[in-house]
Amino acid sequence: MKAKKIVMGCTVVVFFLMILFPLWGWVLPQPVLDSLNEKRALTELSQTGTAKERIKNAEAYLDDHLAFRNVAISATLQTDLALGVSPSDLVLAGSDGWLYFVEGGEDFRRGTGLTDEQIKEFYDIHQHLTDYFAALGVDYRVMFCPDKHSIYPQYLPLTRRLGNGPWELKQLMTPPGEGYSVRFIDVSDALMNAAASGIKQYYKTDSHWNFEGGWTAYQALMDQLLPEHPNLHRLTEDDIVRSDYDAVGDLAELVGDKNMTTDITAYISTKETHVTRETFPEQAIYETYTNAALPDGPKMLMICDSFRIAMIPFLTESVRQLDLMMNEMPSMITVENLSSYDIIIYEAVERNRFWLWAGIYGLDGEEEEGSEGEYEGE
Repeated sequence: MKAKKIVMGCTVVVFFLMILFPLWGWVLPQPVLDSLNEKRALTELSQTGTAKERIKNAEAYLDDHLAFRNVAISATLQTDLALGVSPSDLVLAGSDGWLYFVEGGEDFRRGTGLTDEQIKEFYDIHQHLTDYFAALGVDYRVMFCPDKHSIYPQYLPLTRRLGNGPWELKQLMTPPGEGYSVRFIDVSDALMNAAASGIKQYYKTDSHWNFEGGWTAYQALMDQLLPEHPNLHRLTEDDIVRSDYDAVGDLAELVGDKNMTTDITAYISTKETHVTRETFPEQAIYETYTNAALPDGPKMLMICDSFRIAMIPFLTESVRQLDLMMNEMPSMITVENLSSYDIIIYEAVERNRFWLWAGIYGLDGEEEEGSEGEYEGE
């Protein structure tokens, strides 16, 4: 008899929990989604209309905001990604939670590589820049930023693994003949060595290197600049501090799940700073960092991409002044006193290796073909 009462009591409790189950879904926090699978805007509560219209609106709202709906969608998305299925054409789902950006004709398979004509065209353009800036006494360098798949190919799906063909970035760092003096900052070997040591250099769910990757690239940059610019101040491990960092990656947002975060990695900052920052919206030079502790250091201009972000904390401590200019700016003619710079770095991301920043045209006062900012590289 006692056992029967216990069973009946448990049955009643379970019954009420099932009834109240949807309420818990509205009380408890739910994952934030921007799912690409949504084909329409979800209904929002309305305070207007007739009583009948408001009742109908409330019913539609409850249908669209069913308890644990986002949990189910998020779980489905995670399962699809684990099986190598991505809801976005821009994102490739790799193994172990790694996502890859697939816009821009990435050379995942490394087939025949670049043609001699493509390499020569690249060199002719950057030789023009090298000569122009050299006449002003400025050291111009092209810095290639490898994409994630080149440093972490082992997580790519089997059908997209790297082939045995040449790596285009390495091809572009080999002159097509005599008479070229284009100079490069090569950070690829340093990144691959650091990755092989077990220190993660790129985010799993973002297309960029993380702060460890930025630190590695910074050290490689210093290795290649210091011999000719000894007034650079190089940071060491004693100058930085690491803390846990976890953020939503841009690829996670592209697949529509803002609740998916990158793996916890290190946020690296300097222990001390004497750097001040100024911003100039809508101008060619949109950010300027001035280091009061390095009055005799070099002045640097970086024509940059988003890979700059994880290097900024270190570069700003190494120069007297760092100016930033996005590589899609329409023209560099508006930049005054180019000869005041000691170093100009053109940051070229691997997937955009053939994107020509339109600002290179007109530096010598002449109009050139292709001033729309892109040339036929592939």
